[in-house]
Amino acid sequence: MSGVEIVRASWRDAWSLSRLDQRCFSRIDAYSWLTYLSLCMWPGIVTLKAVAGERIVGVVAGDPRKRRGYALIVTLAVDPDWRRQGLGARLMHACEARFDLPRFRLQVRKSNAPAIRLYRRLGYAIVDTLPGYYGDGEDGYVMDKANTGTG
Repeated sequence: MSGVEIVRASWRDAWSLSRLDQRCFSRIDAYSWLTYLSLCMWPGIVTLKAVAGERIVGVVAGDPRKRRGYALIVTLAVDPDWRRQGLGARLMHACEARFDLPRFRLQVRKSNAPAIRLYRRLGYAIVDTLPGYYGDGEDGYVMDKANTGTG
């Protein structure tokens, strides 16, 4: 996937990142520009964007939960036109590499089979179910992975 660069996102990207989220997720799940502004500015949070030319085609954010011993992957979004090319895995590896914590954790919709397959390929396992976690009442899975340092 040459021509795609993964770099740190800044507050200036918040609007573009929220527009990308709207392309990737339903209205109930898409993050607002204000959420992305927070993700880009909050100390310790790692927010990375994938850029092809001048277009943002992916984003991932991780939040260190040091007291709990893991980094929470807050979001992963890949532009629908750029899916199935390894970009989601590249973003996840890049984000994981920024953390020196024993584990990684994330939540995913129970019905999001493509994301669950990706996360399993990356070494994540379902460790819990969150009943009614999403705004429309759908359950979520908690997925967890040990940090092997090979991200």
